[in-house]
Amino acid sequence: MSPRPAKAVRGRTGDDPATALRDLLIDTAERLIGERPASAITTREIARAAGVSDGVLYNYFADKNDLIITALVRRHTETLSRYDLVFPTAGSATVAENLEACALAAIDLVASTLPAAGSLLSEPALLHRFFDEIHRSPLGPHRMVGPIAQYLAEEQRLGRLGAFDLDAATTLLLGSAMTLGFSVTFGGASREHVVEQLPTIVTTLLRGLGSVP
Repeated sequence: MSPRPAKAVRGRTGDDPATALRDLLIDTAERLIGERPASAITTREIARAAGVSDGVLYNYFADKNDLIITALVRRHTETLSRYDLVFPTAGSATVAENLEACALAAIDLVASTLPAAGSLLSEPALLHRFFDEIHRSPLGPHRMVGPIAQYLAEEQRLGRLGAFDLDAATTLLLGSAMTLGFSVTFGGASREHVVEQLPTIVTTLLRGLGSVP
């Protein structure tokens, strides 16, 4: 007979009780991180919020920091998955419209990732560990750069863009997006204000890429 699931995970379907309890702890840690810095969160607080005993966390994670990093990396992974889905298909719409969509996807990715890093600012060692984790395969910078470079290369092949250095063009677009993402996260700019700037940025970039009308 299977063991009776812990009270905290009753009603959670699709996983065995151990997996469900681990996921519950990650969900709880992620929610608490969204409310205040990681350094202010205690193991006991996570356990209480999850509805489990204090020692349960150590059945699944080495310590609180291990759980915190797991929660942040999962959030980043989910954000990257959404990023992959919003990219336009080369040859559809106009190049300008598509580049605006690419830039906005990058802005949203940056604006979603920075708060996670911000929650660790008071713990440099933990912040370094987080960056190490999100730079490892299958994550890493290529997940952000690759879709934009691939889109530009395909438009170039279709003849809708002229000859240009692909790496430089990708860097220019991503650099603009990252700057705007910072302004949304830390500068108080609204997403709507950022979106309004994209046509001018893209038009300026296209002049240098040799866009074909």
